[in-house]
Amino acid sequence: MNAAGLRGLLLGAALLPAAAFGTGFAPELEGEAGLELLGSGTASYMVWDVYDAALYAPASASESTLQGGALPMTLILEYHRDVGVDGIRKAAWKALEDQRDEADREALRDRVEALHDAMRDVGDGDRYRLDWRPETPALRLSLNGTTVFESEDAELARVYFGIWLGEPPLSDDLRKALLARLD
Repeated sequence: MNAAGLRGLLLGAALLPAAAFGTGFAPELEGEAGLELLGSGTASYMVWDVYDAALYAPASASESTLQGGALPMTLILEYHRDVGVDGIRKAAWKALEDQRDEADREALRDRVEALHDAMRDVGDGDRYRLDWRPETPALRLSLNGTTVFESEDAELARVYFGIWLGEPPLSDDLRKALLARLD
């Protein structure tokens, strides 16, 4: 599959419904006391599973505390396909375009792009992990266990987690799957 096809694959996966499957994520986040699996799902495009996603947060979490960035949380994306960073970038900006007005997006652009600049193309088995720890504060993105981006920016954390958890999300079905234990 060529690079343009991969970008389309990711963008499509982000915008089409995702189904919740038994994705095999642990019920608690290893090495992170108090962070439990709230839900998991699979982002799919046509017949291809693109990535599995899992959201970890304290059992006391609510949608408002998660969206407000008041609690620690971790989002894990484990890929099943080759996806270029350009596709990831386009999907993220598409979600932000749907969620925020132009003035907000422009105010956030440099910070979001700094996070995107740290990303790399991914393939089958690669795992991005996005962590937010408000008590520090620390926003951390890692790829396969190696930290590639760090920031103390609480607004960036809310905005970036909001791509999956905000309204409207990348995928309504994936959002529901990630927040399944809150119901």
